[in-house]
Amino acid sequence: MNDLNLLAVLLAAMAFVIGLVPVLCACTAGVPADDRNIAVGTGENETVEPLSTPVNGPSSANGKVEVYQLAPEKNSLMMSYVIKTKEGKIIVIDGGIDGEGLDASPYLPAAIRAILGLGQNDRFEIDAWFLTHHHKDHFWELAKMLKDYKESDNYVINNFYFAFPEIGVEWKSSAGDKDHDLEHAKVLYAAFDHYYSVVPFKGIEGADIPESDWKKPEGSENYYYNIINGCVINDENLAKEGGLALEIDGLRFEILQKWEKKCQNVNSTSTVIKMSYGGAHGFLFLGDSYTDNATRLMKKYAEDPEVLSGCEYIQMGHHGQNGPDKKFYKTVQAENMIRLWPIPAWVWNVDKSGPYNTYQTRKWVGLPEDYREFEAEGLDKTGRDFVTGLYTAFPADPTSVESWNEDVLNAQRVTSFE
Repeated sequence: MNDLNLLAVLLAAMAFVIGLVPVLCACTAGVPADDRNIAVGTGENETVEPLSTPVNGPSSANGKVEVYQLAPEKNSLMMSYVIKTKEGKIIVIDGGIDGEGLDASPYLPAAIRAILGLGQNDRFEIDAWFLTHHHKDHFWELAKMLKDYKESDNYVINNFYFAFPEIGVEWKSSAGDKDHDLEHAKVLYAAFDHYYSVVPFKGIEGADIPESDWKKPEGSENYYYNIINGCVINDENLAKEGGLALEIDGLRFEILQKWEKKCQNVNSTSTVIKMSYGGAHGFLFLGDSYTDNATRLMKKYAEDPEVLSGCEYIQMGHHGQNGPDKKFYKTVQAENMIRLWPIPAWVWNVDKSGPYNTYQTRKWVGLPEDYREFEAEGLDKTGRDFVTGLYTAFPADPTSVESWNEDVLNAQRVTSFE
């Protein structure tokens, strides 16, 4: 073929391609971006499957671990931790709420999307959700997210980890039924069944739940709550050599302790979790640990105290008041740790005349008893104490991703590391 003939062939091919572009554009016009991201088969029997893309968005996998102690406003009693892994996976610890936010719409979907760099309705996954105990200021956000869940909410929660005693059967608090928050807990129990009526149940990672039990029997109530509760965090797993630990994208979650029958109240049934990363950056999450289970924890690790005292961060038990005693905080050397206080302003700002003993706990960890001295001496700006009621920024609308802006996230981010 001579040069003129070759040029003619090339021009004809280019014309064909140019003519084809409008047709291809017309085929994809108005199609959602997610639906375009498929491998198109050429044979009649070929399977069409999505290309692999990070469900949490490419901006989420920034190679950094980020830990947030979240609060949508300064006055609600609550404990809510969100951890983003280096690959953009999300782990939640508790996330409950009481007070101003009790009847408000859930705030965590917007906060998590903002943390992941996503838009208002973008899809995300929560890889694991831990609950420490049976009080609404620790589980109510989850209950709200599950009980009204619909597919258009565009998020999924893959695994739940908690161990709650069956009240009145396995364990009964000496404080009586009023301590159990039963009315709100019943909403949580039923909410799991609703959630799994929309999202098919596929087991819990780390638990041996036969596939034959994945489908809820007709007429049963609280089915999924009952099979999930204690399916991983249980005495048998804790007794295994090496204990019980879950690995998620380089993060290690060790279950140090769960409830037992002699616990004095619901707070003392709190599951204690240690999170670590590469042998460093240890976080001790105490939930609402009371004096009795804090003492039990000390005794358990008396011969290996580094498990507790070697942590870099400590979540102050029971919001920093009426929780673990002075001996516990001295034993674990909390005065040398970075302290996380999931505490509203009205519980932080107390003195000896009030019903709360936050002033006492402050003294135990080397801080002024008087909350006014804490601020006057600039201790609230040293980065050693993160107090939710003293944050410099809260979202104007907690349900809006835009409201969880850079200022808010910076104020509520405990740490970030690679």
